[in-house]
Amino acid sequence: MGKILAIANRRGRVGKTTTSINLAVAFANSGRKTLLVDLDSAGYCAKGLGLNKREITNDIFRDFQNKIPLKRSVLKTNISRLEFLYIKKLPYLDELRIGEISPNELILKSILHNISAHHDHVVIDCPPHLTGSINAALIAADSVLIPAAPGKFSSAAVRKILTQINDVRDNYNPELKIAGIFLTNYEYNNGDSFNLKKELFRDYPKLILNTSIPKSTAVPKAFDSNIPLLVFAPDDRASKAYIKLADELFERKNLFVLKRKV
Repeated sequence: MGKILAIANRRGRVGKTTTSINLAVAFANSGRKTLLVDLDSAGYCAKGLGLNKREITNDIFRDFQNKIPLKRSVLKTNISRLEFLYIKKLPYLDELRIGEISPNELILKSILHNISAHHDHVVIDCPPHLTGSINAALIAADSVLIPAAPGKFSSAAVRKILTQINDVRDNYNPELKIAGIFLTNYEYNNGDSFNLKKELFRDYPKLILNTSIPKSTAVPKAFDSNIPLLVFAPDDRASKAYIKLADELFERKNLFVLKRKV
């Protein structure tokens, strides 16, 4: 069964979708059969891969309940060894009721574990703000990767997702591991970037990854062109950083057992 990695942060515009797409491409390019799962109702992963809305239409929950083969909802992409699954918006609960769970959130775990049997890696792009959708991904995942971008409330957002991870561990997925925290849109001579990195290192020294993703004009250009950054500009510094991030995750795989309270 393939390892399921959720990319999560309850704050928007931190690079979750860009990270999900390009890590999935990096995994596939390294020879591993990979599935990218889009849990964001906006469908930005599909756009970033050049897929249109007609191609991604499905009702995977109905298919699962009616015992219809799920593989028909899994789409091929233009990237060798990379497949794609779009999942419509899940019903979600108010975050104050995080100890409760909806049936579809549990069904998602069954769906992804069924499909992951045919892949080496599954990467889930989580939406911001929607607690139920993030819960569903964390319940299904083996590990979670947290991107953080410089800006107001960035460290607070990291604390919130770490609290949510611990709540999900306590109630539904005690084996959930933290793959790490890393910085996106990073500018080496920028005070906001430096201060965020310093604060995260101070608060979570064992969770911070060595790789940061530098700010690059190629990132929005690739997205607007509906092409993954690693394909659009493979020699760009952000592309090289994503490859380095994938390598670091593979190297640190034995460290993903970290389960301390944060």
